[in-house]
Amino acid sequence: MRKLSLLFSLTILINSSDLGDILSKNRIDLIEAQKEKVKTEAKRLENSWINPIRVEYSKNYSTQFSGTTSTGEFIISVNQPIFKMGGILEAIDYAKALGNVNELDIELQRQKLITNALEILFNLKKANLNREKLKLLIQNDELDILIQKSNYGAGVSDRTLYDKALLKRNQDRTALLDLEMNIEELKANFRLLSDKNPEDIELPIFSMIDRDRYINSNLELQKGKYKIAQQMHNYKMVKTKYLPEFSINGRYVDEDKNPLFMGADIKSRYYTYGFRVSIPISINSLRDIESSKIDYLNSKIEQEETKKSLLNEYLLVKKRVDILKQKIELSREDEISYLNIYRSSKELELAGDGTSYETKIAKNSADIRALDQKIYAIDIELELLKLYAKVANGYR
Repeated sequence: MRKLSLLFSLTILINSSDLGDILSKNRIDLIEAQKEKVKTEAKRLENSWINPIRVEYSKNYSTQFSGTTSTGEFIISVNQPIFKMGGILEAIDYAKALGNVNELDIELQRQKLITNALEILFNLKKANLNREKLKLLIQNDELDILIQKSNYGAGVSDRTLYDKALLKRNQDRTALLDLEMNIEELKANFRLLSDKNPEDIELPIFSMIDRDRYINSNLELQKGKYKIAQQMHNYKMVKTKYLPEFSINGRYVDEDKNPLFMGADIKSRYYTYGFRVSIPISINSLRDIESSKIDYLNSKIEQEETKKSLLNEYLLVKKRVDILKQKIELSREDEISYLNIYRSSKELELAGDGTSYETKIAKNSADIRALDQKIYAIDIELELLKLYAKVANGYR
């Protein structure tokens, strides 16, 4: 694994592949289909102000006159508003903003799925380390049992310490069994998200994101900005709904002449056209406008609260990472201390003043503290993962 680089765009170089590939083909296809639907819906909404052209053909039969007569009629008609006091432009901008909100929603869903997959992989790696740690603890338990059994047999200690050693071993064995079950559950959950083998995936190493970059490239805040724009355009649309509207209409008619007017100078093909100016008057217009204005103002408040929450999350993650780094340092100090004990025990053992049990316990204890350092390092990655999950291009 190699260190990741944070570019100004916050694109994260993770090994040589896009972590989006971690998801199963079905998951990827579903996300792409959702993206395509969002684009299609946004375009449809953007053009929704354009009324359809109506094409009609009818055929009527009548027995009013001698024999049966029939008349056919072909009509092309349109009734199109072309001026709505800015409402048409607001409708277009509203559709674009809504489309951006929906696209970011899907991107957040995509990154959440990748985050879930990565979280499982990190926890799986952590569980494997804990399994190694428990095996070493059980070895120490077995050695302690031998020591206490020897001391009890020699009359140096009572039966209580021996029984406690047995209990400690069984507790650690039970914890190992629970961990084995947890590992299988993690693997099963990963299979729901990915077609890949967990062991074939090289996990990334994250670095701490700069706070300003984290905020400026945060998908939640970007979505909030578009949501504010969406509510603003909706507010203006509602206002324009109660302002004058100018529409044009036209019809092209190609019809059979009515038998009553066969001799009259009446065209069977003709056009009709005109315009209409209208203004709606509603008792609830002011309430409607005020309600949409409140939605707009609320979206701005929600954006500030989201930013506040994200800053708080950032500071909390940063603090946790600092504490975990301190734990790593303490574990490293413990490892050095246990190695010193191991060397001393080894010397005593060679001199005949000690047993191999104490020597092995000291070595296992040093290895356990080395494993703790790796476990804390994974805990740091899990903390940083919370930040990368919401950053634009976080897994590209």
